[in-house]
Amino acid sequence: MSALNGKILLIEDKLDNIFHIENMIKEAGYEVFRAAGTPQEALRMTILMLQSTIIIANDSLSNTILSTARELNKEISIIMLGTSDETLLLPSSEAGKTAYLKAPFTTSVLKAVIDFISR
Repeated sequence: MSALNGKILLIEDKLDNIFHIENMIKEAGYEVFRAAGTPQEALRMTILMLQSTIIIANDSLSNTILSTARELNKEISIIMLGTSDETLLLPSSEAGKTAYLKAPFTTSVLKAVIDFISR
């Protein structure tokens, strides 16, 4: 397992294929914790409590995640997921590495991205 602490936080909001994505992460050998993305304060508390180093979420939640990481002064890597009808918006991140995946993608692609950003 190459993720720093093996814990990946998967944010459920706006991800239609959440069970499929969760299974892909597990198949890649990582431990998955799921959390709701709303309300924002609940998401912030979840990030604080779980201390995950990698978060996978819909790209619309990136600002909330990045601001929480800055508040914590902690490096959190984010994999933002989008669908083919969304535009590519990559925020700059002083808090950690960011990656963007557009659906559809395979388990091996997701694992490679997780491995890459956890280096």
